[in-house]
Amino acid sequence: MTASSRSLRTRPSSAWRPLIVNPWLINHPEIADLATDSLLTFRIFTSPDSAGEPHVTHAFMRIMSKLEPSWKTIEEYGSKIDLETGRMNRMCADRDLAPDAWWDIHPKTGAQVTGRLISGWPAIADLAVAAHREFSSWAVIGWDLAWTPEGPVLIEGNSDPDTHYLQRVHRQMLGQSPLAPLLRHHLAEAAALLKDG
Repeated sequence: MTASSRSLRTRPSSAWRPLIVNPWLINHPEIADLATDSLLTFRIFTSPDSAGEPHVTHAFMRIMSKLEPSWKTIEEYGSKIDLETGRMNRMCADRDLAPDAWWDIHPKTGAQVTGRLISGWPAIADLAVAAHREFSSWAVIGWDLAWTPEGPVLIEGNSDPDTHYLQRVHRQMLGQSPLAPLLRHHLAEAAALLKDG
C-alpha cells in the first residue's frame, strides 16, 4: 500500500459512506480547445436493423456550458459529426433558436469548429455500436462517449436522448433522417406483437 492510497482510505468522507473512485478523464488533445474545464462528449444515436445489427444514425459533439463556470451561461452547444468523414459541422446552441445562430468558430473559446476532423471517429462510432449489441432489445439509444488520449470511453446510454435538439443540430426532421426506416421497422414489430396479444 502506498502513502497516497493510505491517505485516501483515511479521508473523512469515506468514514461514513462508501465511495466509488473513477479515473479523471481528460479530452483528447485534438478537441481540448473546445472546452475550458469540462469533459466533452459525443451524443451518438444507434438503432438495430431487421437483422438485429446496430447502426449509427446520428452523431454530434455536445459542449455543456453549465459545466464551464467561467462561461456564465447554461447553453448546450452542438456540432453535427459527418458519419462518413468524422468532420464537424457548424455549431448551434439549444437555447438560441434564431435562424442565424450558427457558428463556424466556437463562441466561447474561439477555436475552429467547422471542418475539424475527429481522427478518432471510427473508434468512437465502433464503441457505440458494440455497446448497443449488449442492449439489443432497445430500438434506439443515445450514447454519450468521451474521446480521451487513451481512446473513446463510454459514459452512459440514454433511452430518452433528446431528439428535439438532435433535429436542430442536424437540420433535419427525424422522419426524414436515417433513423426513420429503422424506427418504422421497430414500430411495425411492436404493432404486430400487440395485435397478437
